[in-house]
Amino acid sequence: MASHKLSADERPMPGDHLWVRKQGYTHHGLYLGENDAGEPLVAHYAGWIDGLRGGPLELTDLDNFRSERTVHVRHYRHRVFSREDSVLRVLSRLGEDDYDVHTNNCEHLCHWAIMGDQRSQQVEWVDTVLGAIHPGLEAASRSLSAARQPGHLRAQRRRKALNNIARDLAIDWGVKSAARWVAGPVGMVAYVGYRVSRQWLKSKR
Repeated sequence: MASHKLSADERPMPGDHLWVRKQGYTHHGLYLGENDAGEPLVAHYAGWIDGLRGGPLELTDLDNFRSERTVHVRHYRHRVFSREDSVLRVLSRLGEDDYDVHTNNCEHLCHWAIMGDQRSQQVEWVDTVLGAIHPGLEAASRSLSAARQPGHLRAQRRRKALNNIARDLAIDWGVKSAARWVAGPVGMVAYVGYRVSRQWLKSKR
């Protein structure tokens, strides 16, 4: 998905998906607008507060979110939820302490607020790399995600995802692995190129 850089004197619009580049990853938040005191507020998950455990969903001001970095605004061609509804959706989860880097991170939150589903390009790229190394690694990663769906998603959806784990593992560890072995080095290079290019095109949509 395309993004544009926010200039120093530019304010985002309520419902905008913001992100900043940090060391080795990108941090995301949803812009809510200004409070009664005129402070520009962003909803995001707090950083690591106890070892590898993330903090709760909280509000911070735009300057703290920026932390002297360049803020980017992600574009969505067709929003499922209006800007106002996206803000209300995030506020309904304020205080939630259900952070998971693989299934419920800041990027998941913003995409859920705008489009209604959990999606993180960072996680998708990790899965793509794992799949390029061995299809079974990607299957295992996706299976872990299915087993650890966040609490705000319906139990029925989690059960459906879990029911697909055995099938995905069998296909990816068995059929795809055998196909790559038969195809040899050239086939493996072609497969890796296909996976990376497909993910790149998907990230631009």
